[in-house]
Amino acid sequence: MFEGFSPRTARLIVELVHRQDRLWYAEHKAEIDEQVYAPLRALLDQARSKLSRSYPRRQITTKIFRIHRDVRFSKDKSPFKDHASGVLMIGSNLDPMTAVGALYLQIGPEEGAAAGYWAMGPEQLTRYRRAVQNDRQGATLAKLLAPLVRDGYQIISAAQLSRAPKGVDPSHPRADLLRHKGLALDFPPIPTKVRHSEALLDWCVERSQEVAPVVRWLLEHVAD
Repeated sequence: MFEGFSPRTARLIVELVHRQDRLWYAEHKAEIDEQVYAPLRALLDQARSKLSRSYPRRQITTKIFRIHRDVRFSKDKSPFKDHASGVLMIGSNLDPMTAVGALYLQIGPEEGAAAGYWAMGPEQLTRYRRAVQNDRQGATLAKLLAPLVRDGYQIISAAQLSRAPKGVDPSHPRADLLRHKGLALDFPPIPTKVRHSEALLDWCVERSQEVAPVVRWLLEHVAD
């Protein structure tokens, strides 16, 4: 059962990020697993059960990301990330870069949560742009997003074009949405009073349920 993250959780990640020391990580791995990864998995597994009603007949899979960085093609050879994170992926596409997320949670110095498509593959992006330009489907998406943005959610993606895609009228009413190469919603900041308590689970589930209509739109019109 998820019982909250302790203040020690963030401190362990901060120290790991500051040290970037594989030996220190090895010496503290058991504590990191207990204080960081065990509660993260517990929260996501319980959230998965609660969110299954929002996505009937859909498979939801828990993915916990390694804290080790892939440095093969990076000039920055720091071995560790500055956060721990995991995601609930919906459907059969289990590539975390292009899967639809019911809930993404990041723990560390910069904590936060989100849902949706962080990035889209070429075929997904084609379907997304076609749906956004469709008068009925695109208007539905805009209508779903408007109250969420007013309530503090932010539309984010891995990459954005500086202008509307080639062949799209720059004055298109949904040109801003068409510039995105993904479509995710960054949740409002996690309240301090729930950050280190078991109430974080319900907060994440409630926010995920609020954005579920947008995620279902993505599943219907974009997903593989």
